[in-house]
Amino acid sequence: MRPFLHTLLCIGIIISLASCASYQMGQPGESDSYRSVYVKPIRNDSTYPLLKASLTASLRKAISDTGFLDVATSKSADTILETRVTSVNREIAAVSSIDVGRGRKYELEFETLCTLYQKVGGQLEPVFVNRRINVKQDIFADSGQVNAEHQAGPEIARKIAQRVTESIISTW
Repeated sequence: MRPFLHTLLCIGIIISLASCASYQMGQPGESDSYRSVYVKPIRNDSTYPLLKASLTASLRKAISDTGFLDVATSKSADTILETRVTSVNREIAAVSSIDVGRGRKYELEFETLCTLYQKVGGQLEPVFVNRRINVKQDIFADSGQVNAEHQAGPEIARKIAQRVTESIISTW
């Protein structure tokens, strides 16, 4: 009985070591086909002001923070990213207890379309076209809606940039 247990233990050790032999470290979604992205300036077709500069900067930072994609110039990049904010929808999420016609909390929903092109043999080939990304942000408008929207701008830009970056690096 003892040699049988010894043989069984050896087989178990060999199987467990063999199962780890093919493991490779790396980032999920890491692409061998491209390593750098040129981020075109954002096109803002929405009614939300001052989004272009903060969203472009947030998008470049989010891409750099992935650890395996670099932000590059248009000539040296492997891919080109075009992003367009198409609309923003404002809805009252909570009203004031004093005046029900006045909103206390608003929900902003941003719709963004992204297109990623890859350079292949001097030509641009689309990886994906007009991928729709929706992001929601709550704002509290006790000090005025315009001021609250303005203060929420960097957080909104960061959320949109994070979702766009996830879209780029995800496996499709």
